[in-house]
Amino acid sequence: MLKRRKAFVLLLLSTFAASQIAGTAGTTAFAASASTPAAKTAATVTEVSTLGSLSAIKLGTTLSVKLSNVGIFSQTGGNILTYTLTYTNNASSSVNMVNYFSKVVTTGGSIIKGIPVSADSAVKKIAANQSTSITYYANIGTAASAKGFKINMYGWNFSASNYEQRIGTFTIPSSFSLSALTGETKKVELGGIPVNTKAESLQIYKYNGKVYAKVGMSLTNLGTKVLTDPGYSMYLKSSGGSTFTLTLDDSSSEYKVQPQEKKTIYYMTEIPSYMNVTKMTLQMAKLDEGLKLYLPVSSYALPAAGTANFTVAAGYTKKVLIDSNIVDMQLANASVHADNGNAVWSYQFRVKNTGSKAVTLPAYELDVKSAEGYTFPITTTAFNSLTLKPLEEKLIELTASVPLEINQDTLQLQMVAPTSSTNTNKVILPVAYFQVPYSLEQNTHIATENSITNSYGTFGVTLNTLQRLPWGSQDIVQAKLTISNHSSKTVTLPALTGVLKVDETDLASSSQLYMDNSSTVLAPGASTQVSVLARVPYTLDFSQAQIILQETSGQTTTQFLSIGTTDGAVTSFAPYAAGESFKITSTGKKASVKERATTVYTGSTTNLIYSEVEMDSEETRQTDLSRLYAQFKTTDGQYFEATANQSEAATSPSGKTLVTFWANVPATVDTAGIQLYVSEGIADGKLVTAGTAATAYVNTSALSLAPATPTPAANLTSISLFPYTLAITASTGTLTSGSTSINLSFNYNLSKDTTYQMGTFEHKLILHVIDPYGQYFEKTLTLGTDLTVGTYSSYSTTITNSLFKNLGGGTYKLTLYDEFQGQRRELGSQAYILDIVTKAASTTDTTTAGGTGSTAESGS
Repeated sequence: MLKRRKAFVLLLLSTFAASQIAGTAGTTAFAASASTPAAKTAATVTEVSTLGSLSAIKLGTTLSVKLSNVGIFSQTGGNILTYTLTYTNNASSSVNMVNYFSKVVTTGGSIIKGIPVSADSAVKKIAANQSTSITYYANIGTAASAKGFKINMYGWNFSASNYEQRIGTFTIPSSFSLSALTGETKKVELGGIPVNTKAESLQIYKYNGKVYAKVGMSLTNLGTKVLTDPGYSMYLKSSGGSTFTLTLDDSSSEYKVQPQEKKTIYYMTEIPSYMNVTKMTLQMAKLDEGLKLYLPVSSYALPAAGTANFTVAAGYTKKVLIDSNIVDMQLANASVHADNGNAVWSYQFRVKNTGSKAVTLPAYELDVKSAEGYTFPITTTAFNSLTLKPLEEKLIELTASVPLEINQDTLQLQMVAPTSSTNTNKVILPVAYFQVPYSLEQNTHIATENSITNSYGTFGVTLNTLQRLPWGSQDIVQAKLTISNHSSKTVTLPALTGVLKVDETDLASSSQLYMDNSSTVLAPGASTQVSVLARVPYTLDFSQAQIILQETSGQTTTQFLSIGTTDGAVTSFAPYAAGESFKITSTGKKASVKERATTVYTGSTTNLIYSEVEMDSEETRQTDLSRLYAQFKTTDGQYFEATANQSEAATSPSGKTLVTFWANVPATVDTAGIQLYVSEGIADGKLVTAGTAATAYVNTSALSLAPATPTPAANLTSISLFPYTLAITASTGTLTSGSTSINLSFNYNLSKDTTYQMGTFEHKLILHVIDPYGQYFEKTLTLGTDLTVGTYSSYSTTITNSLFKNLGGGTYKLTLYDEFQGQRRELGSQAYILDIVTKAASTTDTTTAGGTGSTAESGS
C-alpha cells in the first residue's frame, strides 16, 4: 500500500514539474526577462503593493497554490519574513498537505524553509472544493527587502537524491513594495475582523526642545462586530531603517469602530531632531505567542510629513479631533484692566462639538505665555468632565493675571494636553497657541447699554446709576445695573455674587449683590435689576470703578460680566418736594412713602430732629414691608445717620405703617431745607427683616422735609402728641389750711389715632406744676397707662412743700411737655385757682382733697 502511494505521488510530481519549471508568469522565466539589457535601461519601474500578477502554481490535477502576501518585520534576532500561500482544492475529497512544503530563496542565495505560524500550524488538510490560506515565516537575517526573493514550492520525490522535487517558483518582482503605496487602501484582518486600512497623515511636532511624529491611520470596519484595539504593535520606520514604537494618541484613546464605520486612529512617538522624515513607513506587527516572535501584519508608505503649527491667529477657529469628533475651539473675546500692578485678563473661550455624537473634552492645561518667555497659569476646572452633545456650544470664562511690565500685546493663550499620573511615557503636546487680541476693557457710561456675550447667552447691560452715600464713618458705593436678555431663548441666570473695585482698590471683602426680583428666569427681551455695593473709606477718592458679576461653584469662580466706568459717583440727587411721596417697588414689598411730620426739639447745645414717615402698603396680601434706613442731609452737605423705630408686625393690604427717625445735630446746624435720605436696608444681598441688622442699603430716595417747632397751645383743652390727643376739661387744686400738701386733679379725654401700625411709643408726657410760690413739681405720665384712652376720666396727684402750711390762696399752673430722648418741647399750659379749705374745729384729722396721685418732688 505504501509503495503504491509513493508511486502515485512520484507520478503526480513528474507530470507537472516540467511545465512549472519551463516558466510561467512569476517564475524563473520572469527573472530571466528582467535581466535583459532592455530592462536595465528602462524607465523607473512603477511600484505595486500586490502580487496579483503572479500566476498560481499547480501542485496536482486538482490542487493549486497562489502567493498572496509578503511582509518583513525587522528585529534584533534577525528579520522575519512572512508570506501567505492560498491553496485551492477542486477535488471532491480533501488533500493532505504533508506532501507539500515551501522554501524561501534570498537574493544572497540562502535557502530557508517556511514554517507555518502558530495560528496555521494545525492545518493539515485542504477540504474538498475549498480554499485555505496558510501564513509561513522565515528568519532572513539582515535582509530588509523581499525584492527578487523566490518562494519555491516542493513535493516529495523519493527517486530524487534528497527526496524533494521542486514543483514551481514564485519570484517576487523588483517593482513589489512591502508597504501599501501612499494613499492606497489595504484590506487586512484585525482581531479576526476584515478592515480596510489606510495611512492618512504624518505630522511633525516640535515642543520643549523635542520632536514628535504623529501618524494617522483610517480604519473601515467591514465586519459585523465592533472593532476594538486588537493589541497589535505599531511602528514608525524611517527610510534609513530606524524603527520607533508608536503609542495611541489621546484623541484615539477610545479605540472602538462600529460595523461599517470609518474612523481615523492616531499614534505618537518621539524621534531624534536630526531624523530624515521623508519616505517613512507605518508598520503593524503582532506577537505570535507560540513562536515568541513579532510577525508583520501590514505596512504603509506614509504621505509627506507636515510640520504642525500650533499658533492660531486672533479670532480664528482651531479644529481639534477628539474621539473622531471635530471640536471647534476659539478665543472669542479678551479684555484687560489694571489692578494692583497687574494686568487682569478676562477671556471668553468658545468650544463647539461639530460631530454627530457626544464628546468629553480632556482636562486641558492652560497658561498665558509672553513674548519674553514667561508663562502665567490659568486655574480652571471648566474642562473637568466637560461633555458636549452634538452641535452643543459652550462659552468658558477664563481669567489670568500678568505683571504690567510684561508686553501685553503679544501674549498667547496656550492649551496643552493634560499630563497622566498613570502613564509616564505619555507624549504631552500643545493643542494650540491662541494669539490674544489686545483690547482694553470697554469703558461704560451711565445710561448706555453695552452688549455682553457669555456662556449663558447675549445680554444688554446698562449702568443705571453709580452712587456714593454715607454709612457711619464710611461710604457706600452702589452701582445699579439693568441686565436684559437679548437671546432668542429663555435664560436662567446663575447664582451670582458681585465685586466692586475702585481704581486699584479691591472691595471684595465688603461687596455684596442685591437683586430685586427673586426670579432669575429671563424670557427673551425681559430684564432684571442688580445692585452691587461695597463700603469704602470716607477719605478715599477714586476716578474709576469696575463692577464684576461672577458665579461661584465650589472653589471655582467664573466671571459672568465685567464693566468699568470713569463716570463719577453721584453723592446727591434731586429730592421729592415736601409732601410728595416716592414708591418702593421691591417685589412683595410695594409701598408709597411720604413725610407725615418733622419736629425739631431745640436744646442748648444740640437739637434733635424727629421725623415721622408713613408707608402705605400697595400689596394685596399682608406683608412685611421693607425695613427702612435713613439719614438727615443738611443744605451744606452734612449727613446725620438716623435712628429708626418701625413696627415688627406685618402690614395688612392697603394698611399704613408709621416709621419714625431721629438724630441729634449741633445747635448751630440750620435745619431749614433739610432732607431725609430713605433707603431699604439689606444684609447678605437680601432685604433685612425685623430684628436683623442691616449692613448696607439700596434704593435711596430723598424727601424734602418741612421741619417745625410747634407753638405751645394757650390752654390744655386740645393737646396733640401723635398718635394721642389729650383734652383737660377741668382741674382742681385743693389745700386744707395749715396743711403742707396740695391735692391736684384734672378731668380729661384721651384719644388715640389707630390709622397707623407703629413701633414702640418712645415719647414721655411730662406734667409740670408751678405752685403759687413759683416753685415747680414734675410728674412723668405714660399715655395709655397713667392716662387711659377714653372720655370723662380723671387723674389726681399730690404735691408737698412745708411752705404750703401758711398759704392762704393763689393759682397753680399746669404745663405739659413732650420729652423725647432727653429733649423737650412744650405742648401747652393753663393756670388754675387754688382752693383753700378751712379745717373744721371739731375735726381732729387732716383730710386732703383728691389724693389719688403720688407726691411730686419740689424743684427749688
